[in-house]
Amino acid sequence: MWRVTVPVAGFAVRHSRLARLWDDVEAARSSERTQAGKTPLRSDAAHAARSDTLDALLAYAEAIESLAWPVPRGIQLEIRLYRSLCGRAFRS
Repeated sequence: MWRVTVPVAGFAVRHSRLARLWDDVEAARSSERTQAGKTPLRSDAAHAARSDTLDALLAYAEAIESLAWPVPRGIQLEIRLYRSLCGRAFRS
């Protein structure tokens, strides 16, 4: 019988990195919601908050890709939406 070993320490490090990056995404989303709820809404601050959310999503997606895992479709769609909102070009 063949036995496959998984380096547990390596998995734990990758998992903790992804968890940290996901926490960054959640924090950016929360900050964006807070900014959107302010009156009067400042467009420059709202744009900066959206840009921070996009940066966090991109870092999370890149970490997933570096593991040769597929990026969830919902994350891909959210990145596309934020790129459109922030006026950033799509990568080819």
